[in-house]
Amino acid sequence: MLAQSVLITGAGRGVGLCLTKKLLELGFTVFAGCYRVEEHLKGLTASFPGLQIIPLDVTSDSSVLSAVDLVSKAAGGLDILINNAAVHLDTTMNLLEDVVLDDIPKTFAINTIGPLRVTKYFLPLLLQGAPKTIVNISSEAGSIGDCTRRGEYDYTMSKAALNMQSKILQNYLKPKGFKILALHPGWVRTDMGGPNADISPQESADGIIKLILRDWKPDDGIFFDYQGKELPW
Repeated sequence: MLAQSVLITGAGRGVGLCLTKKLLELGFTVFAGCYRVEEHLKGLTASFPGLQIIPLDVTSDSSVLSAVDLVSKAAGGLDILINNAAVHLDTTMNLLEDVVLDDIPKTFAINTIGPLRVTKYFLPLLLQGAPKTIVNISSEAGSIGDCTRRGEYDYTMSKAALNMQSKILQNYLKPKGFKILALHPGWVRTDMGGPNADISPQESADGIIKLILRDWKPDDGIFFDYQGKELPW
């Protein structure tokens, strides 16, 4: 590999798009995984030859395996994986009496099982890379210790489960030289966060990249916000 390589899921818009652009500016080879390709992402290809857009549905084994094949042919290995793809459904804010139970598996399929699927199938390529970093974009919503919510069952439960996944991955992969991070991106002005959120996608991406590139020790923490504050499980 001529440059460090990174795969970002959900790279077509919001924080994922900003991470893509900023890492390209830093000289990374970026594999931008997208369920559907957005115009803003396609517009980066003219300026950044290190960008390769990869069709990627994190809920599909065949889609992820096809993505593995494409990345393998292009790079032969992968240094960093950022599991960013996620959903926050319209029914998520419903209180108990109006919870749509059938929506919970849909959210888990993308927010929790999706990252595990991508990590599982990209592991052979990550084993060939350095520094072997896996980043799960989590949320403070997944913190049980800090929970004050009265709803958002599917989203919060999916992120709490993602945090557990991150801890198990760190336990398993630490001997192989991996660092796992579960990062809260902040309340971001995106389609998911809404126009009244605290920070821009650019601010969030800046903080996330600083954390990704930090010189981590094997026993350092896992669950942080985008400013580097460690969060309670």
